[in-house]
Amino acid sequence: MTTLETLLAARDLLRDATPLHTDCGLLCSAACCKDDPDDPAGMLLFPEEASLYARQGAWMELVPSRLLFGGAPVPLLLCRLPCPRPMRPLACRLFPLTPFVKGDRLTVRMDIRAQPLCPLYSSGLSGLAPDFVSAAKAALRLLWQDETHREYLRLLTEHLKEYDFLGL
Repeated sequence: MTTLETLLAARDLLRDATPLHTDCGLLCSAACCKDDPDDPAGMLLFPEEASLYARQGAWMELVPSRLLFGGAPVPLLLCRLPCPRPMRPLACRLFPLTPFVKGDRLTVRMDIRAQPLCPLYSSGLSGLAPDFVSAAKAALRLLWQDETHREYLRLLTEHLKEYDFLGL
């Protein structure tokens, strides 16, 4: 499989999986999907994922992040309007989970960046739908098989360690 095919397969594994068996956005008024012009936040895209958003319209904007991968900024997708659900990037599909690499071992854990806005954060993995956690693990195992994604997952882990260091 190519890097893009691997990404599409991982996204597909999470197409219908959600952190709860109900709309978790009802708990927090969809805090992770809101655009704040004073504090733009978005989702870092995985390798090759920006190609899926080349012509997506007014609901989103791609901007370069400060995180570099392969010498170029990792694209950050900012939602300007509610997104078409099938178009959610992989990071959204995984949220509030994130991959974490320790040595040569890939794990999944709660994303430290979710702590201030996701009420599910304090419940940990056990507070999430088991089928969602399983789908996330399967998607990440698939990505781990691709060298480009494996290197990106390592970079993302180092990036997330900075948030832990800051105590966020």
